[in-house]
Amino acid sequence: MLALKIILVLMVSSTATLGNSLLKEGASRGLRDGGLLRLEHLPRAYLRPAVIGGVAVYGFSQVLWMTLLRLLDLSLSYPLQIGLNFVFIMLVARWHFREPLTSWKLLGMGLILAGIVTIATA
Repeated sequence: MLALKIILVLMVSSTATLGNSLLKEGASRGLRDGGLLRLEHLPRAYLRPAVIGGVAVYGFSQVLWMTLLRLLDLSLSYPLQIGLNFVFIMLVARWHFREPLTSWKLLGMGLILAGIVTIATA
């Protein structure tokens, strides 16, 4: 049962990360200079495959999240999932979107991981 809980936590975080990354990818392509805010661009902007895929994957992560909530206390599952999301998003942002990974971000990631370990073992 413990292995299932760990797998679910990792699946929720990884699918949420993938969904958010696809949304970022879809929002970042094409329209520039505030084009996403113009009404006539909304259908083209939000019907991109990456955006639709991001919504679908993120929706699936919420189904997994509801399953996890049945197995773990909210006070444990929420910090674990959100903490891992921060770490996973930061790694994807660096690797895929070429965002800078500063020493402050690394320190923050270390503190988040320390917090996850603290909460998980409390």
